Amino acid sequence: MKVCNSCSQEKPEHEFAVRNDRSGRYRPYCKVCANNAERARYTAHRKRNPFLHRCTRAKSRASSLGVPFDLSPEHLEGIWTGSCPVLKVPIDLVTDRTDEYAAELDRFNPELGYVNGNVHWLSRKANRIKNNTSVEILENLLEWMKNVSD
Repeated sequence: MKVCNSCSQEKPEHEFAVRNDRSGRYRPYCKVCANNAERARYTAHRKRNPFLHRCTRAKSRASSLGVPFDLSPEHLEGIWTGSCPVLKVPIDLVTDRTDEYAAELDRFNPELGYVNGNVHWLSRKANRIKNNTSVEILENLLEWMKNVSD
């Protein structure tokens, strides 16, 4: 048994990570406390540097999708307006992704990748509406909605 320096609870040794120094000793804090601390650092970084965070995430997505990337945090900040151009509502850069008015970086043409001139900020709701939808389908939906409501 070992006492965690963070939560002060006595726990079995297997609930502590082994140090990376090859000494075989355990870290002074449990895995749960380590995960909570890492989550808090990540959240603080997102709030402190939102454009850097979004740029890093976009670069990672571009790499996994195999599309070009040449954005910078300064460019993302330069195109930030604080409102969704589609729904005309304020969007939040640091809110939880489950919020329908969370800001999302969207590509005009997905094949061109995350490059200057091909990205803009939309609300999550607007981005989901246009996701994998053509203009023709949206026009058909609009026409149907107009006819149904009459």
